[in-house]
Amino acid sequence: MSALALPPTTAYPSDPKALERDRLDEIYLELRGNYKSLMISRGIHRSRAERQGEQLRELSQRLRALAMREASVKAEAYAMLEIVTDVVEHLEDAGDEVSVAFGEYQLGRRAYSGGGGIARLVQAVIRFLNRWRLGKERFEELSARQQALRGALETNAEQDDGQDR
Repeated sequence: MSALALPPTTAYPSDPKALERDRLDEIYLELRGNYKSLMISRGIHRSRAERQGEQLRELSQRLRALAMREASVKAEAYAMLEIVTDVVEHLEDAGDEVSVAFGEYQLGRRAYSGGGGIARLVQAVIRFLNRWRLGKERFEELSARQQALRGALETNAEQDDGQDR
């Protein structure tokens, strides 16, 4: 809608008593037209402002929902990373134990006292295998969490595809 040019206040006499009735009616009708135009413009502005406020609230809600999903995904990713780190650390420790026990066995074998070294090596291998089994169980848990997260992300992506961006 184009803006109407309103006349300056000097176009209206400060004392209407000096005006003739026809001129007074003309000025009154012009003032009334300007007021009507102003009220229409005010209504248009108000409705646009309300609509933009609604759109802003909707956008804010969508951004909050997105932030919550992202925070949830991030927390789940950190939890899965913690599982992987924990399993790797346990396997590394177990591998170090096997390596040390094997080194002791190698040294003891040369000195003809390898029986104790073999026992420590066997115990280290048993601990390694127990940790390996525990690690596989944790990886299964991790795999299940990963599948659930992937499913949630795919569901969110499908829901977001139908919305305006």
